[in-house]
Amino acid sequence: MSSVSVPRSRTGFLHGAWTPEDSERLYGVPDWGQGYVGINREGHVVLRPDKKADRAIDLFELVEGLRARGLHTPLLLRFSDVLRHRLQMLKSAFDAAIEQESYKGGYCCVYPIKVNQQRSVVEEVRDVGSGLGFGLEAGSKPELLAVLGLTVDHPQMPIVCNGFKDAEYVEMVILATKLGRRIIPVVEKFSELELIVAMAKRYDVRPSIGVRVKLASRGQGRWESSGGVRSKFGLFISEILDAARYLEQHGMLDCLNLVHAHIGSQICDIRRLKNAINELAYVYVGLRQMGADVNMIDVGGGLAVDYDGSQTAFDSSMNYTIQEYANDVV
Repeated sequence: MSSVSVPRSRTGFLHGAWTPEDSERLYGVPDWGQGYVGINREGHVVLRPDKKADRAIDLFELVEGLRARGLHTPLLLRFSDVLRHRLQMLKSAFDAAIEQESYKGGYCCVYPIKVNQQRSVVEEVRDVGSGLGFGLEAGSKPELLAVLGLTVDHPQMPIVCNGFKDAEYVEMVILATKLGRRIIPVVEKFSELELIVAMAKRYDVRPSIGVRVKLASRGQGRWESSGGVRSKFGLFISEILDAARYLEQHGMLDCLNLVHAHIGSQICDIRRLKNAINELAYVYVGLRQMGADVNMIDVGGGLAVDYDGSQTAFDSSMNYTIQEYANDVV
């Protein structure tokens, strides 16, 4: 007769003494769940859209209720209140950092719809963001059309335009500006700037223009190659200076209002972000000294997600909090 050795950590389960807290520890829920996900007394996974314990959705009961209505798995469940809470967290973090540093400027989060183009998601970001002073980002002509349509009742909502820009794309941007929309095309190639200037003169518009800087600083992890001097996106410092001189020649240097850099997604080490922001600040100061009316610094994306809950600089984690991120940016 053979015997079976059971690890001590699992004997509680075999003797009926296993608790929900044991399950939380086993699966590391408190680490990666960040207060949104937990396990209730029945041992069911619950979702807390705003991290409040008294506002928990039992996912097991939810799925059973859907089955009772004739629906079958797999099912995709969206919790828009989580989006709302995350946006409000970002705003609160930057408000606190701005107050702490007595900073005279403001903060505007811009959501790139390429991240998730589902209409319900973008509409929720729009509805919440419009009250927080946030905006949307389009990376192509179809995305720009979608954003313009979704914000028709929010004409003052900022729109940032990235991605490849041909004449048709630039013409859409200029015409939207002429109609009073707050829209900023970010130049990633010098030829785009020439198109913007030509279209602006054609339609007698003075657009707000941004430039993407190719920094020496790089991110870290899977998307590290999207930043640095070898990145295929953005302008070198010498090209930025040429762009400023080109705008000055055409009497449009005051239209240069934004500098932008993006060192990659999932920036797990806050030091990489600090280095990039410091470098970008030098570019900002240099353009101001040349006479450009630069009044916005776009630090790009890359705010990480702590997927494994380790709070480290590993690729699937992050060694900083949202508040620390806001403090360093400000």
